[in-house]
Amino acid sequence: MFVEIIWRMVKDDLFVVILLALWSVVALAIICERVYSLWNMQGKTEAFKDRVLAAIGRGELAAASALCETSQCPLAEVYEKALTAYQQTPETVAEVVALRRADVVSKFKRYLWLLGSVGASAPFVGLFGTVIGVVRAFHSMGQTGQGGFRVVASGISEALGATALGLLVAIYAVIAYNYFVSKVNRLALSYRIMGDELVLALNRRAAAGAIVAPLPARPSGANAAGAAAAAAPAPTAPAPRIEPSEA
Repeated sequence: MFVEIIWRMVKDDLFVVILLALWSVVALAIICERVYSLWNMQGKTEAFKDRVLAAIGRGELAAASALCETSQCPLAEVYEKALTAYQQTPETVAEVVALRRADVVSKFKRYLWLLGSVGASAPFVGLFGTVIGVVRAFHSMGQTGQGGFRVVASGISEALGATALGLLVAIYAVIAYNYFVSKVNRLALSYRIMGDELVLALNRRAAAGAIVAPLPARPSGANAAGAAAAAAPAPTAPAPRIEPSEA
């Protein structure tokens, strides 16, 4: 029965059917693209972060930079810019991490606005087809001069089929949109934490480099004796004794 209604819609409301079919294809394409892009993103990011922080902890900044250059993880872009800023202007590392993190997270939201638009507009497209079908049914009833439920039942059922088709497209589009928004929010929080961990690791590295300074070379032989003599306090003359004067 539903297939028959859809077939009648194709013949009578081709514009509505084409628009809903286009909306459906767009929604499915966005869902597949986002699933492919965000698949196992959290696990790959955690593994990359651990390798970079371990290299920084060992003092191997060059190795950490090499990991960022060769990795395809989106976090590598944030870490690479932060390491470059650390070598040039260390006081701007936190600002660089925040800016690059915001840029990377915005890429996670790619096309989600279109998916949300499909979910919000598909029911109205179906409702538009329903209104057209009801108008056509009542117009036919006015042309034939016959009334009653049986006369308009076929046209109304066809019109309601457009609403059902629009709701079908909207349901899975809205569910997918809410899922991806939730996933992106979790990734944004994870990237913020990982960025703070990088800033903390670099601050510890800078503090360790400032505290652990090279000790001065110890003098030997005659130089040692001369250095000791130079360091010894010079003897002071005894203060003159002041005798009381006789009156």
